[in-house]
Amino acid sequence: MKHLEHLRILTISGVDAGELLQGQMTQDIRKLKDDKIHMTSFCNVQGRVIASAFVQCEGDRYDLILSSELVEDLCNHLQRYILRSKVEIQQSEKLAYAIFSEDIASDQELFKTLSNNPERMLALANSVPENIENFIASEEWIEHDIKGMIPIIHKESSEKFIPQMLNLDILNAVSFSKGCYTGQEVVARVQHRGKIKQRMFKIKTESKSLVSAGSEIHHGTKKVGTVVISELIDNFSICLAVINSADSNSPLNIGDININLL
Repeated sequence: MKHLEHLRILTISGVDAGELLQGQMTQDIRKLKDDKIHMTSFCNVQGRVIASAFVQCEGDRYDLILSSELVEDLCNHLQRYILRSKVEIQQSEKLAYAIFSEDIASDQELFKTLSNNPERMLALANSVPENIENFIASEEWIEHDIKGMIPIIHKESSEKFIPQMLNLDILNAVSFSKGCYTGQEVVARVQHRGKIKQRMFKIKTESKSLVSAGSEIHHGTKKVGTVVISELIDNFSICLAVINSADSNSPLNIGDININLL
């Protein structure tokens, strides 16, 4: 397939769309006016990330690009906060197409650069963009997400981690000055304590079998982490995993499989 089949698009539009999103997502909406695609996340009241997403802004329309497994969950979450606002939330029929920036044509304005990974670009379209020969497939896109430590989480990882555990603060996906949003008190309290006990790491297993998201990571018999995203790359399972920082230099395993931090 030419589009990224593991991603879907949730469109938030209307004169109050920006106000709604500013009160729900961790990103500051004022930073979305630079014609790039930014990282963001949406939390429950306990500060746990329901979904992480790329967000694109065009006027009063905001396109959220996230795991297809979480589109409905995030839609239902946001619907609760519309009240009397002039906002429309709908799953878009557009698809996400991806290319490397080096393959972009000079007259191609549909594609926009990822702010955290400028070598990759995304376009949201109802049909396959013309004059493009080399689209990035889903498997390769996920591989680059893992290499770049960009956590677009799936259903298995939803509502389990605060943004800092997923390094979203390091990725400039969390604003600590924008004001209130759902889950903000928890996120800010953790930040102001000055030390995040769990962080996201890139790991490689010594097994050629795919390790699934949600797999527990142990140091001996002690659980010290959880796999967030995984993909088979060069016949090895490469993963993003949330691990206790204090245990990150210890011998780690997933069942009887040894793992190495990259």
